[in-house]
Amino acid sequence: MVNIIKRMRKLRAKVKQPATISLLLWIRNGPGAIQLPKEVTKISVEFHKKLIGSHHRGARHFWHEILPRIKYRNPTVPISVIRHDDPTGPAYLHIYTSPKSSASQTMNTPSTGNAPPEPNNSSTPDTSKPTHTVDIKTLHESEILEALVEKTGAVLVQTPPEEAQEMSEIEEFKERSEKDRVEVREKLMKVRREEELLRLARGEVPNAA
Repeated sequence: MVNIIKRMRKLRAKVKQPATISLLLWIRNGPGAIQLPKEVTKISVEFHKKLIGSHHRGARHFWHEILPRIKYRNPTVPISVIRHDDPTGPAYLHIYTSPKSSASQTMNTPSTGNAPPEPNNSSTPDTSKPTHTVDIKTLHESEILEALVEKTGAVLVQTPPEEAQEMSEIEEFKERSEKDRVEVREKLMKVRREEELLRLARGEVPNAA
């Protein structure tokens, strides 16, 4: 029992520190945790600033949920995000590569960044042409990631078993905590209803507002 209590306290401490452990686990693992080949020199995503129906939804989610992991795993690869003002404008994923060499692929060291790449509002256009351009206007974020992996030959980074277990335990603890909060709230409401019925039975009339 003592060991269980200690483990629950440890999990509770992890959940209360999202900027450290929980966030680090989030950015290290999951969709977007890929290793790009060294030939990939740049990635650029463009889409409309606002959500227009189902259009641009996947691109926006790709920016918020997946690009941070790509950047973490590939800190030397520039990633730009361009959000334009044209509601009927395009949404593209641009992939820039250099000619392949006979050298082996290099593995980038993960950085400590944890925020989505900032939009690039520079007025100086990039004159180089992308090797691949994918229309992502109506694609789901998972489909955009699949296209990126297919075009580049990126390698998926497997989640270490101990981190997978840790993430699962934290998620279970969060779900359990939410269930406990709901139960406590329901019990409190039940007590208040019973107290109100008791006052009515005694003939006590609530004061008018």
